[in-house]
Amino acid sequence: MSAPIRRAVLHLGGNGHASCRLDRARAALGRRCPALELVDVPYPGFEGRPGVGSFDDFLQHLTGFVRDLPDRPVGGYASGIGALIALGLRARGGLAGIPLIFQGPVLWGLEGRWFPRAMRIFPPARGLLRSAFALPAFRRRFARRQFVQGHDASALGPFFEGYRQCSAFGDLFDWLTPGLLRSMERAFEHDRAALGGITAWVGGRDRVVGIDEVRTTGRTLGVGWPVVEFEGWGHYPMIDVPEEWADALCRALAPA
Repeated sequence: MSAPIRRAVLHLGGNGHASCRLDRARAALGRRCPALELVDVPYPGFEGRPGVGSFDDFLQHLTGFVRDLPDRPVGGYASGIGALIALGLRARGGLAGIPLIFQGPVLWGLEGRWFPRAMRIFPPARGLLRSAFALPAFRRRFARRQFVQGHDASALGPFFEGYRQCSAFGDLFDWLTPGLLRSMERAFEHDRAALGGITAWVGGRDRVVGIDEVRTTGRTLGVGWPVVEFEGWGHYPMIDVPEEWADALCRALAPA
């Protein structure tokens, strides 16, 4: 008997992303919904890969990766700042017609938050933050705050190593600016269809971003994306509750 055909779901991660973050999600998806396969989109400057000089080059690299896939993806899943990267692709005609899920998305709210503003104004802070991820005390505090299931920080070594290996960590603060948001707004004024086929997933225990991020974006862009709230989810449901996450993804995308 031939193996079942698996349909690709693109994954666009956040800043400092490493493919190991998907290990539990991939395993759960294989058990719960074998029709879907999570395909991590490799970012330049992440996990030791060579970087690029501009956001346009960054997006062009991602466009080439998607274009060269053997089959058209059945959907896309973007977490954190990956949602803004996905919209950057949409603004340039990429990912057209592919349903997208934005989970814990960092979008237009970044314009008013102090953290990304501080990273733009004071570049040395970026290096200090990347170095902090190597400190056991910082890792323990991060794990307590950001993971719902109380993971042992020592078991999350590969997760934190993603930041150390991400030479593009600071570049994203230079590239994802209010000026970029304005240029994307102009692009979407001329191509409203690029804002279609998007659903937002929001975790009730997400301490990075909440539903206000989606509302702010919706008001600015004039869209009303469907929002699905998961009361018990934090910012990393693929790690915290992979089985529950896999079931939700299957319900959302498997029919496609």
